[in-house]
Amino acid sequence: MGKIELSIPDIINIIPHRYPFLLVDRVIIEEETKKAVGIKNVTINEHFFQGHFPGNPIMPGVLIIEAMAQVGAVMALRLPQNEGKIVYFAAIDNIRFRRPVVPGDQLIIDVEVLWVKGPIGKVRASAKVEGSIAAEGEFMFSFVDKSARKGASVDATALVHPTAKLGDGVKIGPFCIIGPEVEIGEGTVLEGHCIVHKWTRIGKDCKIAQSVSIAAPPQDIRYKGEKGAVIIGDRNIIREFVTIHLPQGEGNQTVIGNDNFIMVHAHIPHNAKIGNNVVIGGYVGLAGHVQIDDYVIIGGLCGVHQFCRIGKMAMIGAQSKVVQDVPPFMLVEGNPAQVKKVNSIGLQRRGISQEAQTEIKKAFKIIYGNRISTVQAIEEIRKKTHPLEEIKILIEFLEKATDRGINKRFGGDAEDEMLLPELPEIGL
Repeated sequence: MGKIELSIPDIINIIPHRYPFLLVDRVIIEEETKKAVGIKNVTINEHFFQGHFPGNPIMPGVLIIEAMAQVGAVMALRLPQNEGKIVYFAAIDNIRFRRPVVPGDQLIIDVEVLWVKGPIGKVRASAKVEGSIAAEGEFMFSFVDKSARKGASVDATALVHPTAKLGDGVKIGPFCIIGPEVEIGEGTVLEGHCIVHKWTRIGKDCKIAQSVSIAAPPQDIRYKGEKGAVIIGDRNIIREFVTIHLPQGEGNQTVIGNDNFIMVHAHIPHNAKIGNNVVIGGYVGLAGHVQIDDYVIIGGLCGVHQFCRIGKMAMIGAQSKVVQDVPPFMLVEGNPAQVKKVNSIGLQRRGISQEAQTEIKKAFKIIYGNRISTVQAIEEIRKKTHPLEEIKILIEFLEKATDRGINKRFGGDAEDEMLLPELPEIGL
């Protein structure tokens, strides 16, 4: 313990600044008192005197602030717990300039640590010339692990919390705000004005358009600030003005899988579960606790009631109002939504075999061709269809229907109705 004197070679091993932005020549640290003294010799050879100002050279005030900050950074990074980190400005308070600094002056910079709490610290600093204060103020710093920013590109106007972790190739656009405890995977791009609040994890190679809001508090009056998480997978495309909310309930999650396309102004609410390869159209409003299974397509301007589930490869027509569970492989539309027919085109596009399509259509006729209960429909499907993987998915969905119940409204045209079998009515 005691005084530690650091020269230029020592300083450049601690902070990343280099010519022409290294603005301190020597630092003396008093470890016991958490104070440091920096020395900056100001000469006419400084590059900034060429334009500030010709014939009347004055050291810019912002560079005096930077010199004070560099002394504070050297002192902070000497602490063992900050090894391998870098320091960013977090705030500047109560700055005052008392006199100009000109060539030939020697700045004596005094820095004192006020407090350090985790990754944030605050110091008081002053810069004097011949005992007279030239500038003084207080500075807040944030400490960032170098590995957390390796290979990432952050716009100068963006704000990234020191606890956020950015993967290689991440690009953070203008005026974005990245909150605490956020992780963003390799290659993900956020365009301008995005806000990613705390407790968010975003996967690799996502494309997030401007003005997207992620992990804001849920629109649920029961929410009291409890910790949850928003989990977003890989290769998602999230377009302008989409909102994705934190869950309600301690330890819960709002989850979006992989390879989804979420269009402009769509809303992904608290506790929602979105699968993989889902397309959600523009201005779609999902309600809380909704579950959307893989390969679902939801047309623009749809609304989906809370707690509803939409099954695999179902398609919801534009402007529909969904108030009950939609079984897999169905095409529905309307207000309220009615099942029209099997989503045959969607099945073909996904490479579903002709045999499986035939069995799905048999199951469709059983569900919607008679006024029978869901339990009775499950038994009939087991008896009259082959147990292919698609049929298993459909039966499992029917068995695990939510409290909203299965959508039994049939709204097909006359031709579709003629296709329905004339089975004996079993009863509800």
